[in-house]
Amino acid sequence: MVAYALGCLLILGALWLLAITTGWGLPYLFLVQGLDWLKVNPLEGIVVAVVLFLLGLLLVIQPRESTDRAYRTSAKGGEVRISQDALQEIIARSAMVLPGVLQVQSSLRERETGLQIMVSCQFEQGVIIPQTSEELQAQVKTDVELYTGIIVTEVKVLVRRLEKSRPARVR
Repeated sequence: MVAYALGCLLILGALWLLAITTGWGLPYLFLVQGLDWLKVNPLEGIVVAVVLFLLGLLLVIQPRESTDRAYRTSAKGGEVRISQDALQEIIARSAMVLPGVLQVQSSLRERETGLQIMVSCQFEQGVIIPQTSEELQAQVKTDVELYTGIIVTEVKVLVRRLEKSRPARVR
């Protein structure tokens, strides 16, 4: 957010300088008149300074939202939190052990009843897609529930593409 505000100020400053250097005196005159007005009216100047200071503080101190989503599971000793990256790694490893699965990407949605997993993958050409998809769904659901304790309500599979299998080279 600070970078966004700083970027806006730099853009405005650049446009201001461009206007002055091209001979348009209006921005310069506004700046001079505004500074003269602030000198003549110190109370209003203090109010403007306080407002700008508070706005700056809001930009700097604004609470940051975590981009990393954590999922909670219960444990005997307390609470365990599992990051989205860790869950996606479990899903990828779970799916890649199946024959014919070449690449896996996943996204997660938390529902009231449990976790919904969307798996986008690339299969090897020649695999039976319905059978491999069912195996992938079962494997991912079993592994996520086993390793994390999080209930999986649904695993959706999207087959993005089929790739020819590359024969192994022997030298």
